[in-house]
Amino acid sequence: MSKPDRFRTLIIGRANAGKTTILRAVCGTEEEPDVYDQEGKLVSGPSKVSTLKFARGEHNIEYSLIFPSNPQFVFHDSRGFESGSIDELELVRDFIRAHASKGSMKKQLHAIWYCFPADSNRIITAAEQEFFKSIDTGRVPVIAVFTKFDALDAAACGELCAQGVSLGDAQRRAPQLAQDKFEKSVIPLISSQPHPPKAVVCLRSIFST
Repeated sequence: MSKPDRFRTLIIGRANAGKTTILRAVCGTEEEPDVYDQEGKLVSGPSKVSTLKFARGEHNIEYSLIFPSNPQFVFHDSRGFESGSIDELELVRDFIRAHASKGSMKKQLHAIWYCFPADSNRIITAAEQEFFKSIDTGRVPVIAVFTKFDALDAAACGELCAQGVSLGDAQRRAPQLAQDKFEKSVIPLISSQPHPPKAVVCLRSIFST
C-alpha cells in the first residue's frame, strides 16, 4: 500500500485547550494556517485576506487547515462538546464515519487528537467523556493530549510546600506527584469508557512561553 502524501488529523477541544499552539509546534511554524473548503478552494489565511466569518472564530469541521510552510499536514478542527448539546457530537461522528472509510488515502483520516487543558477546574467534562463512550473511531487512533500540564506541577509543588517540604525539594518532586495524581483521578474518566484513547500525551513547555 502506498503512503499518503499528506497526514490528515482531526483535532478536538475547547477554545482554551491550546489547539493552535499544538499545530504550530508540530509544523514548526508561527504562521497562520490557510483554510480550504471541501472543494479545495482557499477560504482564508496568510495567502488570502481572512473572511469576517472565519475571523470571528466560526468553525466548519469539513474545512482543511494547512500551514503553507508545512503542507504535508492537513488538520480539521472541532470546537469540542458542550453539556447538553448533541449537535457537535453528531457532526464529529458523521465526519469520522465519512473520512475513516475514504477509499482514497489522500482524503482518509489518519488520527484524532483530543485536547484537554490541564489548567481547567474540570480537566475532562461529562460531555467530553461522552465522545469516548459513544463514538467508535474504528481504525483511526485517538490520542488524548493534555496541554498546560505545568499547572498541575505548580499545584503539586504548592501542596508539598504546605506539608513543610522545602521549595527546592518540592519543585523536584512536584512533576512525579502531579503525574501520579493525574493518572489516578483523571485518566480513568476516559480509559474506563468503551472507546478509550490509544495513547495519552502530556505537554508542558510549549505552553509556558
